Amino acid sequence: MAFVLVVPSQRVVVRRWDKAHYQPGEACRLSVLGRGLGKGPLTITVESESEGGIWTPVAKLRAEAGAGESETVASWRFPKEPVVPGAATVREADGSMLSHARFEDLRDLERDGAVWMLAQAHGFEGGCLQVLLEREGERGEWLPVGGAVATVRSSSLRAAVSLNASKE
Repeated sequence: MAFVLVVPSQRVVVRRWDKAHYQPGEACRLSVLGRGLGKGPLTITVESESEGGIWTPVAKLRAEAGAGESETVASWRFPKEPVVPGAATVREADGSMLSHARFEDLRDLERDGAVWMLAQAHGFEGGCLQVLLEREGERGEWLPVGGAVATVRSSSLRAAVSLNASKE
């Protein structure tokens, strides 16, 4: 299982974990060096790549930039369980978690109209979340094909994502 750091590249020069390999459940530290990292906290997304080349977010970390705005360190614990492709889970820095994101009915992708997305959204009660649906293009780029905003109720999110007319 490999992980990658996702941050705006125009301000990051070096990003590195404190070790090359981790055991499940092991604590790790991520150092980020750059220019103009900002005065406020950085949000760092950690993703896992499946054997099929699909990247799935697994954690969002918060890290405070130092006084020179050129270095920050974030701590994280490597997951005890493997990341399952197609079952996205993201844990925010405040402990809220979006998990078990999935399509309600895969046949909706073959029809025009809406695709229903479901997810468990613990810690987001009453909040509005944006759902973006993307499709991988021929050159490996991710192209938006639809989006929606839905309110979390009973720790669940259900959103009708309208598909764009052209589904390349």
